[in-house]
Amino acid sequence: MTTQGASRPTSLDPDAPSFSIRNDTFEAVFHPAAGGRLGCLRHVRHGDLIVPFTPVGFDPSAWPKSGAFPLFPFHNKLRQATFDHNGRQVHLRPNMSDGSGVMHGPAHRRAWIVTNHEENQITLALEYRADADWPFDFCATQRFELHQDRLTVTLRLTNTGHEIMPGGLGWHPYFRASVDGVIGIEAAQRWSPFGPTGLVQDGPVPPRARLKTGLTLHYSGWTQATAVIGDGARIRLTGTGALTCFAALHKEEYLCLEPVSHVAGALELPQRETGVRHLAPGESLQGSAILSVI
Repeated sequence: MTTQGASRPTSLDPDAPSFSIRNDTFEAVFHPAAGGRLGCLRHVRHGDLIVPFTPVGFDPSAWPKSGAFPLFPFHNKLRQATFDHNGRQVHLRPNMSDGSGVMHGPAHRRAWIVTNHEENQITLALEYRADADWPFDFCATQRFELHQDRLTVTLRLTNTGHEIMPGGLGWHPYFRASVDGVIGIEAAQRWSPFGPTGLVQDGPVPPRARLKTGLTLHYSGWTQATAVIGDGARIRLTGTGALTCFAALHKEEYLCLEPVSHVAGALELPQRETGVRHLAPGESLQGSAILSVI
């Protein structure tokens, strides 16, 4: 298995190979060199379910809003690119446009490799070596399996270093635009992660939420979400294992429904139970997201 050194890629090679899996219901195309991305997911009746990714060169810190990419070892923002870990401050290389923060960790800005490829399933892997973007070694894998009625995405994070590593995982698809901007949601709590205290909001979570354009909603204790997208396809996402949290963002061009293992901003709140795991050397974290058209 290849390893990732300290330097970051400056662009995607548009001639890098792509890989496909398919069955009678779905076809999926992957671009491992483009950050382990799922480039398109087509359904026999509804066509593209996610915004298709075009394999052209791009700055890894200005990724296109298309396809679906992995979130390792954290998701959403780390403001000021700094967090506390085991009594010391960890400083990361910023990648946000304002030059101060980090967004979505480094894994989707690295080239992955294919370790297994069959007609209806594929596994992508990344062996990450500590660098300025993340100072801990880890191995990340994504396994995609097509079934007649669903796609299962299994994510696994393993600490391959010699010290305890904080971390989590998630999946970031850009679905075709929502028909009505509404999601059905089953979750225990909703979070306001970047407020003055980052505390959980009180009260029950409504079973349906109308997403304001550009505003991300964050949930924990998540089990299921539904939405109507594109030409009227009704989709359902469920999560198992570590994927107990969820983020949802609606824009005119796309709908992001993101199963994740911790709430946004979790690295900034080490004293709270936010879902971040502290993995000992050799320890792993795993979860699966199941996408169905219903």
